[in-house]
Amino acid sequence: MKRINILGLDIGGANTKVALIKFKNSEIFESFSIIEYFPFWEKTLNEIPNMFKRIVENLIHNNLKLEDINFIAITITAELSDAFQTKQEGILTIVNALEQVFEKGKMFFINNNNEFINFNQVKSDSISVAAANWVSTSLFLGNFVPNCILIDAGSTTIDIIPILNSVPVAKGKTDIERLINHELIYTGGLRATIPSITHFVPYNEKLVRISFEKFALISDVHRILNNLSEKDYINDTADNRSKSLDNCYARLARVICMDLDSVSIKDLDLIAQYIYDKQIELISNDIQEFLSELSKRMTEFSNDPKFVLTGLSADFLIKTVLLKLGYDNILNYEQITKIPDHISSSAFAVAGAFYFQL
Repeated sequence: MKRINILGLDIGGANTKVALIKFKNSEIFESFSIIEYFPFWEKTLNEIPNMFKRIVENLIHNNLKLEDINFIAITITAELSDAFQTKQEGILTIVNALEQVFEKGKMFFINNNNEFINFNQVKSDSISVAAANWVSTSLFLGNFVPNCILIDAGSTTIDIIPILNSVPVAKGKTDIERLINHELIYTGGLRATIPSITHFVPYNEKLVRISFEKFALISDVHRILNNLSEKDYINDTADNRSKSLDNCYARLARVICMDLDSVSIKDLDLIAQYIYDKQIELISNDIQEFLSELSKRMTEFSNDPKFVLTGLSADFLIKTVLLKLGYDNILNYEQITKIPDHISSSAFAVAGAFYFQL
């Protein structure tokens, strides 16, 4: 009866997602996850190892010693944070911080060539592991659904990954290549700014140009529309006030230079719905461009493709778009892979993908 404990880390610019999977006889018999909100752009370099130490403390709290972990599978996207001048600096800084907490020999990093590389390899080829979380998410899914289109809609971005014969066949590998090929959409369910979605909103039967200040975030809009609960609103607010509905309305009012004394809740509901519709339109356009190019490149995806969705904003952003476009062959990543937490799916996936490649 062979037992293997794998810790998965998805180190993002705002959130570090952690998942522990305990395997026994090739089956998952226990797992848990945590999210550490850690905005790199607000932190000093000395605080990064402390964040990883807090993760270890959480493991101990869940009755697992660090020495009980057999492998640590890691994906990194925080290198794009403006805490770092270059991506290479970001990767190496994070890797050096990891070395202060975890054993080098246990750490393996997913790269954009569908491979896990060891600690020494990532030190000499750091750029290959930059923003490769989509690789592990799709590799893990490929063990369950060999041919599909995976869409991972998170707090900040949306990944669109075609999977053929159990491996990702994305046209782009780097962020810029994936943006060009509509495989990465830089909008999400929490952290998108309002001007990144629309420059105008309706008010008093006119379209009004909005302020370009960071007065509100799309998380305020989705909270107002009940797409998100207060618990799901895991990022910082734009004004550092609470995530209550009243404060969400107050932040949205500032987008048109007003406040709750001068604009009605009814008007703000209309504004919120308009912004949501514009975000849906933006995503829909990118998905249509992606599907058009994909069907030309790979005929396997030209007829009734199968979609698998994950991420905290998958239902209210992606499923809504796909149904409007006439696609209904839609599956749920967590149900297929039997991982328990859609918010931390990327951390579970990097651990699971590593297990399948052992």
